Amino acid sequence: MTSFQSTIGDEEGIAEELAEGQREISIAEFFEKNKHMLGFDSGARGLVTAVKEAVDNALDATEEAGYLPDIYIEIEEVGDYYRLVIEDNGPGITKEQLPKVFGKLLYGSRFHAREQSRGQQGIGISAAVLYSQLTSGQPAKITSRPKGQSRAQYFELIIDTDTNEPEIQTDEETTWDRPHGTRIELEMEANMRARQQLHDYVKHTAVVNPHARLELREPGLDEPMKFERATDELPAETHEIRPHPHGVELGSLIKMLEATESYSVSG
Repeated sequence: MTSFQSTIGDEEGIAEELAEGQREISIAEFFEKNKHMLGFDSGARGLVTAVKEAVDNALDATEEAGYLPDIYIEIEEVGDYYRLVIEDNGPGITKEQLPKVFGKLLYGSRFHAREQSRGQQGIGISAAVLYSQLTSGQPAKITSRPKGQSRAQYFELIIDTDTNEPEIQTDEETTWDRPHGTRIELEMEANMRARQQLHDYVKHTAVVNPHARLELREPGLDEPMKFERATDELPAETHEIRPHPHGVELGSLIKMLEATESYSVSG
């Protein structure tokens, strides 16, 4: 045994001292310090990413409800910040679920579903809310009206990064001219250096979603950029598939075997 090895463990209390400094961190706290991992590494890219996440949410929601998407995007310069507004004609979100959808990372309905969709992890739109509150200090302003309800629900909220839970600042009913849908307003530190990238995204989204109608208004446009729908037919509905044994890792397969009551792979 070397002299160095013989001194290991002589000092008491080091393990306890180190243990006191260890604690669990929330996913929101992690992304608060690593927002670049979500595409919010600059003002130019952050604005485009926020638009993309909100539009993807709108497309998924409208298609799942069987509605032809009508999506409105507005970007407005407000002092040192930019205000982003996105409206859709989707089915709306219930009062109970709305704060979690926008104010909680890793909260969604598609993560465990084995079917094609644009968003799966439940991070995108809540990450945009997080970026907005970090750069402007302002809450997200959300209006949603489920179909059949006489009034819409209005929330102002931020994400509590210590707990990854929504912190609601305003919760009230309001009037809204849309019979159903959702509207989100975010104020953020941004710039229009990626204007062409933003225009290309909206244009390409319209091309690959001919059943959708999109409208973009932003400070650099004299007239709104509009893309009318080219078809009234929705895409074929996706169906959930079962996992194939060849594509499942051994540990995941063991977990599935422990959870199932079936005696064969076919069920």
